[in-house]
Amino acid sequence: MAKEINQVLKGTATFNLVGKAVVNQYTFKMDAESQKSDWIYNQMQLKIRTNEGDIQAEMMGGYGSARKNQVYVHGTKVNDNGRTVDDFKNSFTIDWEDRFDEEILEKVGERCFINVGIEKDDSGKVIYKKFLSEYDAIQYIESVLKDGDVVNVKGDLSYQMYNGKLSVRKNIRSITLSNKEEKDFRATFTQTILTDSSSLGKPDKETRTLPIDCYIVEFSKELDGKKIIRMVNGKRKEGLNIPMPKTFDFKIGEDLDKAKRMVKYFKAKNKKVSEITVDGIFTKGGNLETVQVTIDDVPEDIKELIELGMIDEAEVLEKMAFANGGNKKPEQMIILRPHMDMVENGEQKTPSLAVVSDKYNEDDLMIENVLEANGARFEDEEQPEIDLEDDSPFDTEDDDDIDWGDFE
Repeated sequence: MAKEINQVLKGTATFNLVGKAVVNQYTFKMDAESQKSDWIYNQMQLKIRTNEGDIQAEMMGGYGSARKNQVYVHGTKVNDNGRTVDDFKNSFTIDWEDRFDEEILEKVGERCFINVGIEKDDSGKVIYKKFLSEYDAIQYIESVLKDGDVVNVKGDLSYQMYNGKLSVRKNIRSITLSNKEEKDFRATFTQTILTDSSSLGKPDKETRTLPIDCYIVEFSKELDGKKIIRMVNGKRKEGLNIPMPKTFDFKIGEDLDKAKRMVKYFKAKNKKVSEITVDGIFTKGGNLETVQVTIDDVPEDIKELIELGMIDEAEVLEKMAFANGGNKKPEQMIILRPHMDMVENGEQKTPSLAVVSDKYNEDDLMIENVLEANGARFEDEEQPEIDLEDDSPFDTEDDDDIDWGDFE
């Protein structure tokens, strides 16, 4: 009998970049052909010059030249307040050749669209366009976006685990012109994390940060290159919400007492797991010249893994630049504070910290338990592999308290 657990939920994973677009010969890849299939795709890897360094986000999409192509969408509904909102339960498909049909698009929920507003008409008014397919959005952006344009980029964060290493992608869902001045450029994220009793590490006096070993939850079809499959009502399904270990750094800042009060939100009781949504920044530090490398410099076996989606191309190029003499620092995600939501309280909305203490148990995060509870397994395996020697991917200590030492 499968062990009963609480199903972990993904929560929020979004980003926002405001700064100058860095457009060069490496930004766009147009009508590229896959070496392994009939897939033809457009790809955009766009760097945004922010006050935290050059931060990269991406978009990619395409179609099969020898197959029937469809776009997966959801519809709309009218809520109790009489407003038209997205209906995520009403899923349907649109034929590829109908993706610009206005009559059909009227029935599609707003969250299905990629929003673009990067050119102006003769009167100086921004022209906004909506696209269902990343392929079409990239084609338009490539023809209009200029190097140095100040833009506001928003999207979703997605995570992937391969060979025990977690990578993050910033998938663009909106890009519009911005009138922000350079002093107001930013590179921020909002992310839901799960913390346990051993999540807090030791403060670093030099960087004035504190590591937080936590988990993020990602709907993933693969883990370490192995497909996750399950049967639902007799039908094969791929993918599952998977808790994945990740270490963030919490910014202590100059006010130590304030930091000590803040970190209490990140600690759970023994054997319990708390859910916290946090606000933070991406940072690369410095704007030093780097060694320029391209996908042509990548070995063929690594290219294949990139094409299969197992390794992030931007991460590979960054590591190559750094290893070959570049001065670029690795990108970091720094937590600043718990996120604050505005919630209904009678006739007005009041602020509330997005913290749910002791929401889960530690057993709820164990991969073997998640797979078993959902009737899932890795493809070509009768049972998921279970490591009974070590439940935790982190190095933990017996002392539950943070050792601040002589930190001042």
